[in-house]
Amino acid sequence: MADIPVESPITGVIVEISVSVGDTVEFGDVLVVIESMKMENEILSDYDGVVKEIRVRNNQNISQDDVMLILEE
Repeated sequence: MADIPVESPITGVIVEISVSVGDTVEFGDVLVVIESMKMENEILSDYDGVVKEIRVRNNQNISQDDVMLILEE
């Protein structure tokens, strides 16, 4: 079982976390929503797996390439 870090593709503010630790996610599922430049951007899963760890919280500022979640294959 490999750990897969999910990094933020943009700088912004976390407005919604759509998963919880232990949730099973599939390719294309919404993981988090980030507000950037007054637009809400859904960050989708690129993998099938289980949410192992959540490293962000609502209203947190986040930079591009910051690790938001850890998925386990």
